[in-house]
Amino acid sequence: MNKIILCEGETDAILLSYYLGKVSGWAFCKKSPVNIAIKADSFQESVNWYEKGEDKLLICAVGGKDNVKAFFNKKVLKPIVNAGSFSRIALVLDRDDKEVGSMESHASAIFRPVISSMINNKWIENTYEDAYGNEQTIEALLVAIPTEHQGALETLMMDSISEDPYDAEIVKRAGAFVKEMRDVASKYIDSNRQELKAHLGVTWAVQYPEKVFKLMNEQIQSVPWEKSAILHKCFEQLENI
Repeated sequence: MNKIILCEGETDAILLSYYLGKVSGWAFCKKSPVNIAIKADSFQESVNWYEKGEDKLLICAVGGKDNVKAFFNKKVLKPIVNAGSFSRIALVLDRDDKEVGSMESHASAIFRPVISSMINNKWIENTYEDAYGNEQTIEALLVAIPTEHQGALETLMMDSISEDPYDAEIVKRAGAFVKEMRDVASKYIDSNRQELKAHLGVTWAVQYPEKVFKLMNEQIQSVPWEKSAILHKCFEQLENI
């Protein structure tokens, strides 16, 4: 069976591929199934296949939250409607300042007419009409991150880092430093989202000073996220995709 995860950006895709590889045994696969041709059109997008036994998993970074619907309509909708190419679809989104209820409604609207209902952290079976007029089923899952409060992927990662009391103090003080620097460095930190990214960056610079110049994917893959109880709680349903 083929499954697909859509997430906002490359950082999300890297973390998910690492985590699901360690926890659920998904391994990178160079070849896509012969009947599915979904490709990235820009540097902001990524499309990578993974396999586990006879199952295949496609993890797609769509190039930002505002591009999810366009990506789905352009690249994923036809393979589902025309060929039933995926049995499960998951959407991973930052909560930012939104309530989960509004995110569920928004996610359901993004995937119409294939999906009519999505619930956070719960697989829901949906029915749709395929290109030949037959009724088909597909399971859908929304994962809003973090799990228990507003924020984004960086928030989730710092929550995970803070499970260790020693590192929690580093996260706390790095946040205070970045908040103070925001007024001084407004040219570079001009939004709450940039402040959040800087907060994670400073945390890592303190934890791993020798790795400061490594690429983001190397930074992410150097942390044992699979041991995190917070990530397990957030991605528990994804672990069974």
